[in-house]
Amino acid sequence: MNIISLVHADLHAIVDHMVAIQVRDVPESVRDDLVRAARERGQSLQAFLADVLETEARKSRNRELLRTMTPIPVLGGAAPGEISELIRRGHEGRDAQIIDTVTRPDQP
Repeated sequence: MNIISLVHADLHAIVDHMVAIQVRDVPESVRDDLVRAARERGQSLQAFLADVLETEARKSRNRELLRTMTPIPVLGGAAPGEISELIRRGHEGRDAQIIDTVTRPDQP
């Protein structure tokens, strides 16, 4: 094995098995929007797209994990709509207590 082959092998180890992805037939307006979004984040288009791809891959793994999980049963037999109503009422009660405490005149 010659030195060029060794350097090439080391280079592949450094980039951690990264691959190239090419997307064809992207409308120019979409490319322009992506360039603008990348610029707003202070990134190159390549760095921005790599972040987008990593985020989508992570979301996909999360969805797969959620599909494999057993749902947690709701205690007390409340339906999902009832749970959100109970939370809303709790928030209203808490808000009323805070307003009452803040607006109450000082007691001697």
